[in-house]
Amino acid sequence: MRIKLLVVLCLSTFLFLAGCRGSDNTNANANRTAATATPTPVVKTTEAATVDPNLKGKIESALKAKGFSAVTVDTSTTPNMTISGTVAKGKLDQVMATVQENNGGKPVNNKVTEK
Repeated sequence: MRIKLLVVLCLSTFLFLAGCRGSDNTNANANRTAATATPTPVVKTTEAATVDPNLKGKIESALKAKGFSAVTVDTSTTPNMTISGTVAKGKLDQVMATVQENNGGKPVNNKVTEK
């Protein structure tokens, strides 16, 4: 009977001490995460610096080659270029496909109307 009591007492003491040790790990993790540096965001000063200066002529010549001479391209608008003008009914998809091919897939503000 004394041996069982001694075993239970030792086991409960061991479990009690093991449970108290867990709080030290929590503080160590908190200190470690607080010391990590956060990256500094890069601020873009002008959006126009990334626009290809030959892009407007390239897109307009591709549109004229396909018969869309009434469509104009404006690359001065940021962040997306704007296309405007009129096309025949059902031809808007072809205009957008031509612009996307020559623009490199970048977003475009579409103000083209169909007649």
